[in-house]
Amino acid sequence: MRFVRKAALRDVPRHAVVDDVAIQAVEEQLGDEGDELQQTLDGTYREMDRKQPAIAQWLAEQVSGRNDDLAQSLGYFLVVTVYMAFREAFPTRLDEVDETNLKLAIDMLAADEELRANDPTELMESDDIVAMGQPVLLHFVQHHLDQALTQGGEDPDLEAFDHIYRAILVEVIALSHAVRSPDGSSPTTEILA
Repeated sequence: MRFVRKAALRDVPRHAVVDDVAIQAVEEQLGDEGDELQQTLDGTYREMDRKQPAIAQWLAEQVSGRNDDLAQSLGYFLVVTVYMAFREAFPTRLDEVDETNLKLAIDMLAADEELRANDPTELMESDDIVAMGQPVLLHFVQHHLDQALTQGGEDPDLEAFDHIYRAILVEVIALSHAVRSPDGSSPTTEILA
């Protein structure tokens, strides 16, 4: 039984849900902290820049536009690891997110946020809706966000962290709708339908 909820965000197709096996594989690939971790992140970002240029460029602008070093570090880490999770879960079915579908993901999140802000009875936030479609992945993202906020001490730059988190939500939305179904049907027709 499905419950009715209002949302401007499209449901994540079942064939595009990142599972815990993919997240565990990403965590294993990250290895230890330090140089090995940085090399893995940098190499994967270069791959993402080649295979997902529109979203990689947009995310780089979102992350580098923050003046908080910790928020920037978290943003870079999450940008890359979210991509890694999709690559791990769907190695042959992840299509490129073009400018049109990136803009659609940005607009859907903005519309959903506005919908919720204008309804005083609404209990759920937009990230709750994203988490319903990608629960394991959003748990991973929120875990690392919480860790970074703890590292930020008593006065972290909440605006910078919020900006980074919102950018990661756009990445999750866009990549979720870039996964071809196992029968090979195009995700683009699904997101624009």
